[in-house]
Amino acid sequence: MGDYLKEYLKRRIIRWFVKNPYFWIISGFLLIIFFGMIIVLGIFGAAYGDDIVAQNGKIVQQMMPELNPPILSTDRMEKEFFLPWAVPYVLQLYARDWNDTLDKDMIRAIVNDLNPRFEYVNYTKVIKEWHTVWDEEKKQWITYYREDKIPERFITVANTYAGIYVMKYKEVTKVYVSEGDTYKDRTEITDLERIWTDFYPDWTRLDMAIAKYAYINTSTNNFNVQEFYVNGGKMIKPFDGNYPVTSPFGIRENPENPGSREFHPGIDFGLPSGTPVKAAADGVVVLAGEYGGYGKAVVINHTDGLSTVYGHLSEIKVEEGKEVKQGEAIGLSGSTGRSTGPHLHFEIRKDGQPVDPLQYLSGTLTLSNGTVYYVSDLDRKMLLETAASFMEDKENIGWLLDGSDYSMGEGIPPWQKYDVKPGEIPNELIPVFKTAGEKYGIPWTVLAAVAFRESSFNPNAVGPYLPDYNTSAVGMMQFLPETFREYGVDGNGDGIISPFDPSDAVYTAAHYLSTNYNLYKKKGYSDIDALRMAVWHYNHAWWYVDQVMSIAEKYKQKYIDNINR
Repeated sequence: MGDYLKEYLKRRIIRWFVKNPYFWIISGFLLIIFFGMIIVLGIFGAAYGDDIVAQNGKIVQQMMPELNPPILSTDRMEKEFFLPWAVPYVLQLYARDWNDTLDKDMIRAIVNDLNPRFEYVNYTKVIKEWHTVWDEEKKQWITYYREDKIPERFITVANTYAGIYVMKYKEVTKVYVSEGDTYKDRTEITDLERIWTDFYPDWTRLDMAIAKYAYINTSTNNFNVQEFYVNGGKMIKPFDGNYPVTSPFGIRENPENPGSREFHPGIDFGLPSGTPVKAAADGVVVLAGEYGGYGKAVVINHTDGLSTVYGHLSEIKVEEGKEVKQGEAIGLSGSTGRSTGPHLHFEIRKDGQPVDPLQYLSGTLTLSNGTVYYVSDLDRKMLLETAASFMEDKENIGWLLDGSDYSMGEGIPPWQKYDVKPGEIPNELIPVFKTAGEKYGIPWTVLAAVAFRESSFNPNAVGPYLPDYNTSAVGMMQFLPETFREYGVDGNGDGIISPFDPSDAVYTAAHYLSTNYNLYKKKGYSDIDALRMAVWHYNHAWWYVDQVMSIAEKYKQKYIDNINR
C-alpha cells in the first residue's frame, strides 16, 4: 500500500506540473533569471579584467618614485616634469594587446626611454651684508661686512616625452635696508630669477617608444606607423654659400632681454630673408608650420634618434609625413616668430635633446643608414587620451556629466552642495591675496581659491601641453603665455614680470578677473553674476566656476567669519 501510494502521488504531481500553466510561467521566469545571472556574471567577469588593470596601475604608480630622475636643481624644478605614470603603463598595455599581466621590466624600459632629461646652468648666489652699529664709547659708527657665496644649479632645458621646455633667467640684485637709532643694516642678494619658460612640442621620443614597443616587436599593430628607409652619412649645411654664425649653441644673453641668461639650443646663421633652406640629411618631415617662438618652422626626423629644426622661416615648401632628401629645399629663411631680424635658427636634437650642431656639420659625427618611423597624430592622441583617462580626477566627473546649467545663479548655488576640502593657504601668500584683491576689487578668497584649484599654491607649476594653444599654462595661477603678456602685473615691484613669481601671478590674475568682472557689471549683471562670469573666463567651464566659488566660500568661513566671531 505504501509503495502504491508513493507512485500514485508522484504521477499526480508530475501531471499537475505538466498541465498547470502556472508551472510554465514560473519556469520561464526562472529561466530568464538564470540567463540574466549568466550575463551579469559575464559583465562582472569583464569588469574583473578592468579591475586588474586598475590594480596594476596602482603598482606602476608605486614604482615611479624610484624610476624618476634625480633632483639636482636648487629649486627642485625636476618634479614639475616627471613622466606621468599612465603614459608608460598604457603603452605597455597597447604593446601587450591589453593583456592584464603587468610587465614590470617593460615599464622600467619605457620609463628609461621617456624620462625627462635636463640641461643645467651653474651659478653662484652672492649675499652681501653690511651691519653698522653706533659705538657709544668711541662715538663713531662701526661697520661689519660679511659675504656669502652659495653654489646653485638651475634647469635650462627640460626634454620631456611631449616636447622641450626652455627656461629663461635674469640676474637680479635685490637690496634690503633697515635702520634704527643705533644700527644700520644693508643686504644685497644677487641671484638668478626665472622670468619665462618656452615650450616647443616634440613627439620624437614618444613616437620612437611607440614604434619600439607597440609596433616593431609585436604582431598586434595597434598603431598606424609608417616606415621610411633613409640614407645616413655626413650632414651638410642647410643652405648654399657662406653665412656667418650670429649666435652659437649654449648659454647666452637673450638679445631682447639684456642681463638675462638662457640656453640657446641651436646655431643662428645670418641668412638674408628669402634664402633657400635645405634639408641637412635624408629624413621624414614631422612638423611643418607654426612652432611657438620658432615662428614658421620645419622639423625633420633622421636615423639614430636625430632630428633637425629649421626656424624663423618666411615660407615652408614641404608637408608633414613626407620623406625629404639631403639638399632638398624645405623653405625660405625669414624672421617669423621670436626674432630680432632675418636669420636661420638651425638645431639638432638627439633623442629630443638639443646637441651642438657643429659636431655634425664638421663631420665629426655622422648618421647611419636606417629606418625612420612616423606615427600619425591620431594614433598618438589615442595613447595620450587613454593615459589621461587613467589619471583623471574622478572627483570632478559628476560635474562634467551634469547637464544642468547653473549659470547666473539660478536655483540652489552648486557651490553650497559641493563638499570641497581645500588646502591651507600658505601664510606668506595671504597678504598678497588681500592686497591684490583690494586693488582690483576681487574677493581675495576667490584669488586664493583659483590658486589652490590651479596649482595647489605651487609657484613653479608647469601644466600639461595644450595642443589648441601650442603651449603650456605656467606658474601658480596657470597662465597661458599670451594671456600673461597682455595682463601681466609687477606685483612685487622688482622690475620683472614673471608668471613664476607668486606676487606677479596673483596680481595678474586679479587684473584679469577684474577686467572681465567690470565688463559684465557694465552690461547690468549683479555683483555675484559678474564675478561668476569673470571666473568662467578663467577656464570656460561652469563646473570650474562652481568649484572655485565653493573653495572661496570655505576660505571665507575659515579666514574671515571665524576670526570675526
